Amino acid sequence: MRYARIGWLVLLLGLGWAWGHPFEGSGGYVQGQVDFEPNDAPPIAGKATVAWIEYIQVGGLPIKPQDCFCMLLFYQGRVSATAQPDAQVRLQPNPRTGRVEGVVTFPKPGPYFLVLMGRPLPGKRVPPFIMQSIIQVLPPPAGR
Repeated sequence: MRYARIGWLVLLLGLGWAWGHPFEGSGGYVQGQVDFEPNDAPPIAGKATVAWIEYIQVGGLPIKPQDCFCMLLFYQGRVSATAQPDAQVRLQPNPRTGRVEGVVTFPKPGPYFLVLMGRPLPGKRVPPFIMQSIIQVLPPPAGR
């Protein structure tokens, strides 16, 4: 079962990459936006960053992020069925902010393949989905 999910992930990643942000999955079937704090600035390597889901649509229907079990996976370099993500975070509702978010630390600067995987929480009616994009992680400021 695990290898089947990874196989689907690799297949979907191979179908096409969206550059930029907000990002869309291939074919326009899955659309969404992941933001980074502060003020949607690019993440900085080595610094803990809050990532959160702005919105998700599957087949044109809006999905409540609170109804999903969502994981963000970040790969620097090749994505394959056996590759381990360089960074990952399980997104959870934050009652203080009202958002579905998590804290991620990127080990190195440079481009990363962002993969958002979602499935329904128990009792929720949400189709499983995968979205992907490429993000740029900045180096720490000089002198640190």
